[in-house]
Amino acid sequence: MVNIELKERSVVGKEGNKKLRAQGYVPAVFYGPNYSEGLPVQVVEKEIEPYANSAHWETVMFEALLPNGGREMAIMREIQRNPVTDRILHIDFYQLIKGHTVAVEVPVELIGRERCEGVKKGGMLEQYVHALEIEVLPAHMPDVLRVDVSSLDLGGAIHASDVPLPEGAALLSDPQALVVAVYVPAAVEEAVTEEVPVQTEPETIKVKGIKEEEE
Repeated sequence: MVNIELKERSVVGKEGNKKLRAQGYVPAVFYGPNYSEGLPVQVVEKEIEPYANSAHWETVMFEALLPNGGREMAIMREIQRNPVTDRILHIDFYQLIKGHTVAVEVPVELIGRERCEGVKKGGMLEQYVHALEIEVLPAHMPDVLRVDVSSLDLGGAIHASDVPLPEGAALLSDPQALVVAVYVPAAVEEAVTEEVPVQTEPETIKVKGIKEEEE
């Protein structure tokens, strides 16, 4: 849990927020189940930057000190950035309540790449989904969802429904979404084809007989 101070923000609008940024603050709003209207707040840019720029920023949990002296658990729900400089323009902080689930996007991290069976055989490991949305209690919210790909063979695939979730968590993303797969490059397929031994005539006849019986 990261401690952060959210100070009262008296200015609003484009010009007011521009002045705040020049003073080293990031305009923000704090909202949630008990703050439906939202509280205009501001946070010191240098204090929030390391967490906002983290690859796992969606799941960083804060204990936020509010302008009224109260403390609330929160996560960053949305970060607006300058499209050119990537500087943080605005942050939405969302209130968390103990015992109440929250929907959150959690990054997917692959482990066991160097031991992947399919890669050892010449396959290519491809990750298609980099985050999954789950519903989870704040106490069980993970930083990342780890997927072990060490036993994934050529042509193997892992879908969203196969990804291990924390205790009590529910998957909100499409369960059939393809998360990661090992595909066979054309060069490998050709090499495998060339290595197949030539069958003798009796064996060829036998195989044909089996196919005809299956038909």
